[in-house]
Amino acid sequence: MILALGIFILLRGPVVASHPSHAFIAQQRFNSISGHVSDRYRNPIPELQVELLNDAESVIQRTRTDNAGFFVFNRLSDGIFQVRVRASGTAYIDQTQRVQLERSRAVEQLDFILASRDHATTTAGDVVFVQEVPAEARKLYEHGSGLLQKQEKDKEGIAALERAVQIFPAYFDALQLLGTEYVKQKEYERAIPLLSKAAEVNRQSAQAPYTLSVAQYNLKLLPEAIESMRRALNLSQQSPAGNLWFGMLLRQADKFDEAEIYLKKADQLAASKSADAHWQLALLYNQVKRYKEAADELELFLKVQPDSKDTELIKKLITRFREEAK
Repeated sequence: MILALGIFILLRGPVVASHPSHAFIAQQRFNSISGHVSDRYRNPIPELQVELLNDAESVIQRTRTDNAGFFVFNRLSDGIFQVRVRASGTAYIDQTQRVQLERSRAVEQLDFILASRDHATTTAGDVVFVQEVPAEARKLYEHGSGLLQKQEKDKEGIAALERAVQIFPAYFDALQLLGTEYVKQKEYERAIPLLSKAAEVNRQSAQAPYTLSVAQYNLKLLPEAIESMRRALNLSQQSPAGNLWFGMLLRQADKFDEAEIYLKKADQLAASKSADAHWQLALLYNQVKRYKEAADELELFLKVQPDSKDTELIKKLITRFREEAK
């Protein structure tokens, strides 16, 4: 998929004061939730349905994990949400995590490690990474990862993972999970060295640099976030989520030509059903004053997401762009 990071929903375009509709598209600020789904051996699990629920427990968005196990939900308001991974028909057990988005443009990263009903494993997606790990460190990792899947056990789970890393500083699974948990807790500065080390230990992991990019972006380290996402995407080139996130980051850095390539690829990989890719392309074309194409992309956005709360404003903006194009 596409990673939304959260996509990051990075919306920054030039504001044209004389046209309120231009200001509308430029000033939109949304949150994002992205995540990764794997088995207990850290093998990514593709093609699982992932649901986003509001605080009333109603499903408001659905998507699927891509070949690298990534998913993303974009254009989210502040509030309390639940993310549920549906594993029916597989060897795995459903899992749900609660997320609270408290500020505009928050980027949340979740990590789902699914328990198996029959201890079956999957080999889809990434290359399997094997390490010789001291028994005590492995026991702490398994204990910590189990606690993190229980409500109100985060501190105990984090403490167990920290001890595992102290015992074995190159423990890839513990480094990656602990770093991801710090990102989830918004402790980005603590997450970065752990995820950087994880990416160094296992250079075939797309998840470590992907999550590292999220942490760097949240600390406004845009060039570093771009390079980390570039590395993740090199390892998972057919990820719709990765291409979308990368395109949005590049657009934020005013690298418009390169951003256009990756945003179009994200849409192609999503079979032209990525509302976020169309939205981001509209933002890009607005920034470079290609108004006809901006209007085209907004029409495609509404075709994919006809129930958008901003439908009427977007229709007015399409009309304005058509006028500008003349």
